[in-house]
Amino acid sequence: MRLKRTVAAVVVCLASLLGPQLLAQNAAPTQAMVLDHVAIYVADLKKSVSFYKDVFGFQQVSMPVTFAAWLSMGHGVMLHIVGGRKEPVANSKWDHLSIACDDIDTMIASLEAKHIPWASMEGKPTPAVRFDGIKQIFIKDPDGYWIEINDALKKR
Repeated sequence: MRLKRTVAAVVVCLASLLGPQLLAQNAAPTQAMVLDHVAIYVADLKKSVSFYKDVFGFQQVSMPVTFAAWLSMGHGVMLHIVGGRKEPVANSKWDHLSIACDDIDTMIASLEAKHIPWASMEGKPTPAVRFDGIKQIFIKDPDGYWIEINDALKKR
């Protein structure tokens, strides 16, 4: 665990030194690819669906099964929520789903109105600013999955 954190810290430091140019130089895939969906395994399907719909406004898509739900995250990307989890989620903030918004202050106000605690990566009560100038905060969903919320949409 300690090695994993050290490696992650080194990667973040290198990325901050090399800057956004490094990100732009990544090789393109050999064929067209996009993110299709992210799946999470939850204890209480109804509670998790309500959370993601209420906090982020994701729209539920009809499905013929009762053990799972699909939510549209926009731009063709889906969140698949599968019920039945028995064991607790055990992960760090490095294992997270990231959701971009265009106004972090409005998002923070919405979270606070819903009494959803948030903090920076380091646990501080202010948004952190990444090396690329994007502000970010973290919250947990009802099962304990970490979610990064950032204002990357302001740059798109």
